[in-house]
Amino acid sequence: MLEALAEPVLIVVRHAPLSQDANDDMVLEVAINGRADAIVTNNTKHFREPAKRFRLEVMTPAELLNEFRQRR
Repeated sequence: MLEALAEPVLIVVRHAPLSQDANDDMVLEVAINGRADAIVTNNTKHFREPAKRFRLEVMTPAELLNEFRQRR
């Protein structure tokens, strides 16, 4: 269902290395270049510090669902 809402993101500016994990860097690069508001992951530990530099919120799927429920 989320795939239907997804849009391709062109990586114009590379900021890597951002974290200790190249796979995490890939997610951060897409979020930064795609001008995301947040990264939703169960791996918040590795994303919080690098995401702060770009004012990206990092939250778990449960936190996102709670936020949606509170907005109703």
